[in-house]
Amino acid sequence: MLLSTCSCSDHADINVKAIAGQATSLPCKCPPNSPLYLVWQKVIGEQELVVNYYNDDDKEDKQTSPEYRNRTELKLTGNCSLVFHRVRLSDRGLYKCYYRTAPLRHDRIHLDVTARRDIPEPEPDPDRSVQSTIVTSSVCGFLIVIAVAAVYVGITCRNRQRRTFIATSMGSI
Repeated sequence: MLLSTCSCSDHADINVKAIAGQATSLPCKCPPNSPLYLVWQKVIGEQELVVNYYNDDDKEDKQTSPEYRNRTELKLTGNCSLVFHRVRLSDRGLYKCYYRTAPLRHDRIHLDVTARRDIPEPEPDPDRSVQSTIVTSSVCGFLIVIAVAAVYVGITCRNRQRRTFIATSMGSI
């Protein structure tokens, strides 16, 4: 099912980043209440492989490539997004979303999938580290002051009770 003939795109290419194994969505800006016909294809060299499609007239899913069955879903309300339930590294590449208008229109979406181990650790921010140390030191200092005050109040209350007890005991002798 090659649909690149007689089609055009009014939208700029979209770049989507995803992490392997997680869900991700490829957006498509089809008109609201539009898709009587919608097809998502992956561009592989000169060919376009059917990832998922919707056709009002066709109830069978005989054109979707096997590697995408049960892993993708079309969002037909509000937009024409393609959802990957578990995106794979092999899903990287260029996708096209074709939808029926006059003439046939399409969007181009580039999907970049990263393996979990390839995600770089964020660089430590020295200013944030200093701020964190200052906040931690301030909180610890405050807690020490509160602890000393609590001990002081406890000792003062205990000493008053002893004095009161002694005075009461002495008065009854």
